[in-house]
Amino acid sequence: MLRRLLLRGCLLLGIFALSGASMPLACVHAEEEGQAERAFERAPDPQERPGPDADLFLKGLEQQRRRKWTSARRTFWKLLDRHPDSPYAPEADDRSGPNAFLGITPMGPIGPQERRIDVALMADGYRIKEQAKCDKAFVGQLDVLLREPLYKEYRSYFNFWQFNLASEDKGVDEPVPPEADEELTARLRRRKRKKRGPKQYSTALDCKAAGPQGQVWANPRRVWHYLQYLQDHDSLAIVFAQMGRLGMGGMGIATTGPRGVVVHEFGHAFLGLLDEYANNPGEPQGFVNAANATTNPGNPPWQHFLDAKVPGVGVYEGGATFKKGVWRPAPGCAMNSGGGSAYCPVCLEAGVLRIYERVSPIDEVWPKSADVQIVAGEELPEFRVLTMKPASHSLKVRWILGPAPVVTKPPEEEDEDADSPGDERLDPFEKRLRRLRRARAAKEGKATKRRGLPTPIGWRLGTKRRGRGTGGTPLPKGRRVNQRTKRVKDVGVVHVARMPIGLDVGRHLLTAVVWDPAKPARAKRPWVLKDDRGLLEDRHQWIIEVVEPGQQAPDAQK
Repeated sequence: MLRRLLLRGCLLLGIFALSGASMPLACVHAEEEGQAERAFERAPDPQERPGPDADLFLKGLEQQRRRKWTSARRTFWKLLDRHPDSPYAPEADDRSGPNAFLGITPMGPIGPQERRIDVALMADGYRIKEQAKCDKAFVGQLDVLLREPLYKEYRSYFNFWQFNLASEDKGVDEPVPPEADEELTARLRRRKRKKRGPKQYSTALDCKAAGPQGQVWANPRRVWHYLQYLQDHDSLAIVFAQMGRLGMGGMGIATTGPRGVVVHEFGHAFLGLLDEYANNPGEPQGFVNAANATTNPGNPPWQHFLDAKVPGVGVYEGGATFKKGVWRPAPGCAMNSGGGSAYCPVCLEAGVLRIYERVSPIDEVWPKSADVQIVAGEELPEFRVLTMKPASHSLKVRWILGPAPVVTKPPEEEDEDADSPGDERLDPFEKRLRRLRRARAAKEGKATKRRGLPTPIGWRLGTKRRGRGTGGTPLPKGRRVNQRTKRVKDVGVVHVARMPIGLDVGRHLLTAVVWDPAKPARAKRPWVLKDDRGLLEDRHQWIIEVVEPGQQAPDAQK
């Protein structure tokens, strides 16, 4: 209660918000202690736990939805005063503090979250009365991102969410210098020279100037904290600091200052790309091997582009920030210019493949059940596939009908401790974390599981991923089935199999094969030249069992 009274006193006085000065030491300590003690806890469903506290909570939520931020804050404060032990109190506190969560708004069309890549846009350093200004910044950041051809073409694969956050201060923490040794400290004291300490600010995402050139970086714990308000997310966030300079990207978080660098930083955070600029005169101590940077110029990861003689792709020295010893694929790229240019062909391919790591080319199918049983002579149900829809090109669909495989025994359960680590599902950073975790466990004499993610990191928990597609695997035996397209209300255009009339009694396998040629309308060549994991293709199969009259199961799908 004391902490809340101190914080509220600072806010109501308004002195520090207006002057831009740091809040009093008591408020700082109260805030730090509160953040350390408070774990994220969502409120229960008010419909399941009604009461006066639930009514106040619902009232505050409705006021936030209507963007009445100050009124909502007062309502949540009233709830905290009257019902301090309410299960709604933790979330009410999180929505009404000096650094507060104000709500989530979808930005543009939203698809099913389990079949889309969900990206949160968050702003830092905007006070509660600056949310209108913040809204314009959200639109500007997304506009810049969607000008990049990759995200423009595959816009429908993403859900973008606007997270309104109120910050107590507007600023970015200055870097804290290393502690000086005793001799230097004593010499400064003799000279009676007072050195100003680094400025620190209280903001929702605790953004700091972390890089050598003052690049801004958001506190990952604060980002993950607010991400939990989105029921199903991919641990991806674009954070922009109002007072930030340049930006940094990684761990699923792209932090930016100016708008122009959002494409570059999202390339780090989402696509796993390295910098292609070179400002470090030295050479790397170890090896570098990423999609767009390598220490092996004789056999770079983009060798297939060189073999295809793609214009603009070569082997250029300077990359991953090093002037020597590292080579990049193109003279110009968003990963080189800080976002002023588009992605080069190599980065485009890496981007398309990363998208299909998260999203299947198949959006939805009908019937939902994979097992369909009909009586001989009856009409078959309509088999339909809804594909994903890039902006300027269409996905391809093929239907194959053949005999169903004979199942002799149930498949064995996967052994979580098996020797197969499944490293193909991890990016280089995760592989390194896995190796470190195993080395640490081996040193401590502990056993570790060899499958799954390398360590329980917040930015990877709950991440949706396919890992591998069906491209490159043999097609099932059978004959081609013609198809037609059909427009379905509230769904769109679907592909329908033209099934033959009078299937024989027995078990049949119908396969829908969907793949993306990855060639936008005006592209001279496909964006993807090499797909080792078959990510551009996916398949859906139905087992159709035709039985004699009187033999059908009572609950069979028709």
